[in-house]
Amino acid sequence: MADNLELLQQARAGAASAKPDVRLVMVIMRQNLGELPDIVRLAHRWGCCSIFVQHLCHGFQESSLPAHYRPMREFLNDQTLLGEDRSRVAIYFEAAREVVDGVGIELRLPHIGDGTPRALPPGRPRCDWPWRGMYMSYQGYSMPCCMISTPDRLNFGNLVELSATQVWNSAEYDTFRDRLSGDDPPEICRSCSVYQGLF
Repeated sequence: MADNLELLQQARAGAASAKPDVRLVMVIMRQNLGELPDIVRLAHRWGCCSIFVQHLCHGFQESSLPAHYRPMREFLNDQTLLGEDRSRVAIYFEAAREVVDGVGIELRLPHIGDGTPRALPPGRPRCDWPWRGMYMSYQGYSMPCCMISTPDRLNFGNLVELSATQVWNSAEYDTFRDRLSGDDPPEICRSCSVYQGLF
């Protein structure tokens, strides 16, 4: 990957252009928190205009989680910054900000705060993804968002068998949206970083 990014930098320089923009996305967790300042330096060296640092996306905490995903749940529980020492997180976040100040890259850090979800109203302010677009697996199964990841956790039907309109307007999809709009969201959404305002 580094070789390809260097070739891209050479091509941009040869064209006397800053385009295309290169952005780096990083998932932050306990095991790589200490690398964050160096990742920012690396992003600068690769000619990135910004670095988007995101919290682990989903806790896989729903009671219906298929058994073969339980090791993933355990990994997430072990690696989430929500259980990390706040002072350690603050040290590396501040170090990353200092690097950014010196190199001029835009840095987006996740909300970690005190480890509790932000006080957000229910519904679309928390997550509007199921109203904005449809996510599909490679088999054609429709899911409410990319955080669900796999259709065996939740899906609304297969677009090989049904039209996109039928799936989008299905009773199951509408019920899911209605619950997400209210005070009793679907269980699968409750441990999601986007829904909790921690992404």
